[in-house]
Amino acid sequence: MTGMDAKFVGVNVLLIIGLAIGISLGQRAEIIANWPMRRCDPGVVASAYLYKPASDTRTVAEFTSENFQFCQGKLAKDVISVVTIPVKVIQEQQKGIIGAISSSIGVLGSLGEKLAGFFNQLMDSVRRRFAATYVQLGESFQHLLNIMGKIMASITAMAFALIGVLVTFTTMIQFALYVLAVIIGILIALMVIFAAFLAPVSWLVFAGIAVVGILSGIIVGVITASAFCIAGDTPVILADGSTKPLQNIMVGESLADGSIVTAKMRFLVPSTKYEPLVSIDGVVMSPEHMLFGPSSVPITAKDHPDAYSAGVKRELFNLNTSNRKIPVLSSKGKLTLLDYEEIAEGDTATLAEWKKHVFVLLNPGQPFVDENPENVEAGISGALLVNTSDGWKLPVSEIACGDRVECPGGYTMVCGKVELIVDEDEVLYDGFTAGVWVHDSKKWSAPIRLKAGVSRRKLYHLFTESGDFIVNGYRVRDFSEVGLDRLSGTYKIPKKIYG
Repeated sequence: MTGMDAKFVGVNVLLIIGLAIGISLGQRAEIIANWPMRRCDPGVVASAYLYKPASDTRTVAEFTSENFQFCQGKLAKDVISVVTIPVKVIQEQQKGIIGAISSSIGVLGSLGEKLAGFFNQLMDSVRRRFAATYVQLGESFQHLLNIMGKIMASITAMAFALIGVLVTFTTMIQFALYVLAVIIGILIALMVIFAAFLAPVSWLVFAGIAVVGILSGIIVGVITASAFCIAGDTPVILADGSTKPLQNIMVGESLADGSIVTAKMRFLVPSTKYEPLVSIDGVVMSPEHMLFGPSSVPITAKDHPDAYSAGVKRELFNLNTSNRKIPVLSSKGKLTLLDYEEIAEGDTATLAEWKKHVFVLLNPGQPFVDENPENVEAGISGALLVNTSDGWKLPVSEIACGDRVECPGGYTMVCGKVELIVDEDEVLYDGFTAGVWVHDSKKWSAPIRLKAGVSRRKLYHLFTESGDFIVNGYRVRDFSEVGLDRLSGTYKIPKKIYG
């Protein structure tokens, strides 16, 4: 090797080691806290002097040297351990190449030992080259670490300030929506009253209505992402007084107030529909979720006097219970939330209003017919098949949030999955309960005209971005019935119950 080549190699080694030290220093607090697991990371070995505890009586050089020797032995041991994994484990995972792997174990062991020796020589050379300068490097990187800490603190403060701005902006958008609705009404009234005078410029008026309508649609899309959801780590109070995170609750479990969990929902909120959540005494939920307030009257979370902004979450959960209540444990004691359905089974008048609202929304101009007078929960047999965008045909029970499933005209993302239980004597019609909306090429109706069969107690359903999807060749509405983008239009129905 020429002198120039040696210098080039030396410079490269210096740059690599410098980069490793920089990265290690940026993670100094985390590395010190997890020293037994991190001490042999390549970058940490090269810069071990940065992590010597103040209580350690050894010199920095001794600390660095002993850590290097420890990691040298550990690396050799780990390499030999990895390459001598029992043949049975390898055979289970790679049956097609077991013969080749078995014959290569000896070669790999020898190669591992040589690799460990080469690495030890390299690190020993690095340690010798940097022994004289590690103190100065440590001081420089400590200053850099302090600067980065200040920058992160500033970024965190800015993030919380931005969350506050978003909440305020959402409120302003809601007010703007009301103003736009009034403007549309005025424009339509002017067209009716002064039709003769405005005829020459009617196109301009209609264009204005269209623009306002588009803006209104955009605003509605921004402020209606709520699906009455709760954070998964919320402690739910069980019948025996213990608690369990909501995300781990199973259908059929008994809760503190004597109710039974009849359905569990998991939502994966699309990034385009993130919304600021609120926290009430440590319980995080969507702003429109209803709970019993200080006066024991249900109110929306955003209207609770103790509510404050809690940022956003990608994964949220919810339940349906036999009494429409979810008892949870907050920092101040028991807090009672309403479940997803909110309308009690015994409230036939409000349930009838809900079903009529959905029917008219799905079948405009059609006379209302209640084909589900028993108010059966909407559920689908887990064995029915759904086509996914990656070419698979999967049973509904195996569909997961984030999958893209077939819908009219293409594919739609699954935003939520529901697991539910129904009475054992409930009838299924080609795998659907009477609560599922199925399109018969003319209108949406209950599947009671399909072939009846035996019920299965545990069923499934989905939430999708499009509000519908295709299963076993049938086009069905998702569990929201009206679609998540139009769910806010139904808030007035359950809220009317509680004044």
